[in-house]
Amino acid sequence: MLLPTRVRLPAVQSRPVYEHRGYRTLLGRIRGNIRTYIRKQLELPRQEIAELLAANKRAAIWLGIAAGLAFTTVITLVVLVIALVALVPRDWLGMVVLGLSVGAAVALLILAIRGRMILPGLFGAVVLVGIGIVAFLFLPELVLAALLLTIALSIGTGATGYSGYSKLELHGPTRTINSVKETIRWAKARLLGRSAN
Repeated sequence: MLLPTRVRLPAVQSRPVYEHRGYRTLLGRIRGNIRTYIRKQLELPRQEIAELLAANKRAAIWLGIAAGLAFTTVITLVVLVIALVALVPRDWLGMVVLGLSVGAAVALLILAIRGRMILPGLFGAVVLVGIGIVAFLFLPELVLAALLLTIALSIGTGATGYSGYSKLELHGPTRTINSVKETIRWAKARLLGRSAN
């Protein structure tokens, strides 16, 4: 009786990597690898940001709570300042409110003339002067103090907002765009065998 013989099979059976060997197949694989590399390079910042956000979620929660408490502290500070300003005699408060509203009206007119929006600026200036006159003639001390602080904070907000807006630079992420363009130039040079220019 014959014993069956065992046939040795290769440990790993796989089909050939390249069905058609040649430069065309090689260039196709290089081009595919370069595309994969560029795609991964573009995905990397998104993945990094997601990991940072996940790692800092608890810190962000505590910072949000702290920001809420800071906001309430600012509100109580504003109420305290209003109460302290209300201790000033009514006639002085009325004069300061009237002066601030007239000054704000003049500043608004100047900005409106510079921005070629004369009618809205004129309307806003008349409203501000009217508020100052009504406040000077009729409002009690506490309301005058609140109005004084409101006008002062509005002037500060407008001035800083205008200053920030005038310094605003709107453009895309130029460093990232240049880096991607450089990577593409490099890949084309490697793929086609040309200089990067």
